[in-house]
Amino acid sequence: MRKISTLLTGFLLITAIGFSQLGGTHNYLDTSYIAPRNQAQQSDFLNNNSSFPAKPRDMWQLGVFVGLPYVDGDGPMAFKGAGSGLSSYAWGGGISIRKAMGYVVSIKASLGYYNMQGLDYQRNRNFNNHPFLQQNYLTQTGGYIHNYHTTAIVPSLEALVSLNNIMFHNRQSRWNTYLLAGYTAFAYETKMDVVDANGSPYPFQTVSISAPRTEIRDQLRNMLDGSYETVALTNDRRPTFGNYNLRHSFSAGFGAEYRIAKKTSLGLEYKRIMTRDDYVDGWFRQSGDLVNPVFTSEWDNIGFLSLSVNQNLGNSKRRIPPLWWMNPLEFAYSELNNPKHMKLPKVRLDDADGDGVTDQFDLEPNTPPGAPVDTHGVSKDTDGDGVPDYRDKELLTLQNCFPVDEDGIGNCPEPECCKELRDLVKTGGPNDCRITDLPSVQFNGSGVKLSREAQSILSNVANQLKANPTCKVRVSGHGASSKAAQQLSWDRVSAIIRYLVDRQGISNTRIIFEYGTEGDPNTVDLMGTTEEGPNAVPAPHPNLQKIK
Repeated sequence: MRKISTLLTGFLLITAIGFSQLGGTHNYLDTSYIAPRNQAQQSDFLNNNSSFPAKPRDMWQLGVFVGLPYVDGDGPMAFKGAGSGLSSYAWGGGISIRKAMGYVVSIKASLGYYNMQGLDYQRNRNFNNHPFLQQNYLTQTGGYIHNYHTTAIVPSLEALVSLNNIMFHNRQSRWNTYLLAGYTAFAYETKMDVVDANGSPYPFQTVSISAPRTEIRDQLRNMLDGSYETVALTNDRRPTFGNYNLRHSFSAGFGAEYRIAKKTSLGLEYKRIMTRDDYVDGWFRQSGDLVNPVFTSEWDNIGFLSLSVNQNLGNSKRRIPPLWWMNPLEFAYSELNNPKHMKLPKVRLDDADGDGVTDQFDLEPNTPPGAPVDTHGVSKDTDGDGVPDYRDKELLTLQNCFPVDEDGIGNCPEPECCKELRDLVKTGGPNDCRITDLPSVQFNGSGVKLSREAQSILSNVANQLKANPTCKVRVSGHGASSKAAQQLSWDRVSAIIRYLVDRQGISNTRIIFEYGTEGDPNTVDLMGTTEEGPNAVPAPHPNLQKIK
């Protein structure tokens, strides 16, 4: 008992260690597992031009199986028949090779050998199943107790349909269950032990039929010599294969595999072979009437319960385990939970009032358009007078002037000096220039010629100067990096001044000449001013001068 417990503990430990090394699931972004013919599809997937990765290469599976075969026919099967040695027991074995066609369907080819036994436990006076039975037992009072030994060569080609590898709520299972169906070329030979070594019939009348079934069979095993010297009758209209009768059969069944390591699994399978033949167990007639015999009503079928050890074949750096072990949904679910390949759209957060603070952080979700707000989306109130800035006509009201009216204006009287200044701003002073921003003139390359756009700008500047007689205009050219840049700046300022004076009639006393300052060398700036300055400046480098 202690030895059995030790072996069981060791097996469970090996199984646990083996399963801990299964390695999870496949990374569908890894191109090393993709066959060359599928690399184009994989490339499209990796570049997000396709939603589907290429199917990875997977391993083949080689299996070795042993089990219990039996004939489900007219004569009862037995685990042990007559005689001794391995051939006296019912057993079967063989090899198989399996390849996945996809995640659900796989194809398995197998070659098996079945050694099947049959041993009845009741007397029978039906002598129509073989001439030897009539010859040896027709006059016997004890009748005949049927026995048979059937050997078969069993090549099969079957499709397997996995039932549980596509899982919505688990990552991977150590079990794989399946159904199978396919074609079996069942080639068999059936023999019976009808007479003893001396050619005499067995004394079946001495068998105590009233004894339990197991005792009856023990009596028969002690009686029969296990020579199986008589070849059973067969349907001579069906094909043969040497001494074997060939039957094209349909096979179906179910099974389960348990994965104990990265490349190794154990399998348990039951298969049933429909032979469409009633001669497999050597018993095909049921009437004792020798003149008008009646055939039995059902064909003999074969059952086979087997245990297998399966090994995956292939380089694990280039091939994944067989696809029936993989859950193809795992990659999709992992991408949804932790995207690594998925192209995610840019996040767009709602901002209903358009104040630049998204709705989930906006404490004032209905701010009027254009109203300045703080980081919480609340309208600013710079002076804290309770009137938001977008309605406050006096942004900086002194606190001693609080409270304010609805426009944010305090109740302090206006100082006399402020009134005078305000009036002065409204009426304008003798030296006040109301020309503020004037457009700049742009030049292309190293040219000094005024474009039509530049002439239009200068015409507008001239109109403003004529409307504001107290204003002057500062014409400021840029370019101080070199002698050529300085001279080009001077030439461009000169071109503008000449256009204002010669073409627009502006007095040169109202123009201030300035060149060679820091700035864009292709731009000449104009600015209204009341300052004084030179209206003409000598060319800095006359030898480089473009305007004479």
